Amino acid sequence: MENEQSETDAISMLENTYKAKKDFSYKQRAGEIKIRGLKRKIREAKAALETNPDDAQIKASLEELTGQLNDAELEHYKLSMQNYPTNLAAKYEYALRLVRNKQYNEAIPLFQESQKDPRRKIASMNQIGFCFFMKGWLADAIDVFNRAIESHEVKDDAAGKELRYNLARAYEEQGDKEKALEIYRKIAQLDFGYKDVSQRVDKLRSQKTEPTSQ
Repeated sequence: MENEQSETDAISMLENTYKAKKDFSYKQRAGEIKIRGLKRKIREAKAALETNPDDAQIKASLEELTGQLNDAELEHYKLSMQNYPTNLAAKYEYALRLVRNKQYNEAIPLFQESQKDPRRKIASMNQIGFCFFMKGWLADAIDVFNRAIESHEVKDDAAGKELRYNLARAYEEQGDKEKALEIYRKIAQLDFGYKDVSQRVDKLRSQKTEPTSQ
């Protein structure tokens, strides 16, 4: 019904039923309703902030709601994974939330499992590469991104562009600017407005033309 009172009543009913029947599906449903309600409140707060961009109270409320959503999703997907240990979708979703909280070591093994699901294979590999990148394991990130690109059938869709962009980022961070520039250029030829590709191409090209210091 998209209102707080009905959501509160539904959550209470589902939680009580879960306690009585010990059937996690009721608690799972309660978690989904709680998350949906928080997302609705965040949308409302963002809309209010657009109207009143300097309102400190709205900003504080939005920050608090975002934190509540983060905590609610972490708990929900962790419980879902624990109660349905063979559900690869639950592991993938929980791992995504771990990444948002910069818990890369905890996320990597879950993505390694979730990539066994053909529907999530490429996305999981991309996330594994991203985790390695954020840990500073650049050679490992590059290996994973390259394998994912080889496995991905559609090279020019959103996933294909993201994989190549992330690969270029890893090469750039590693100091291999030639390889990074080549990949950025190919992305720009397909989608000039993709992320900050055009700026990165300009930056790397300007660095190539700068005179070397004596």
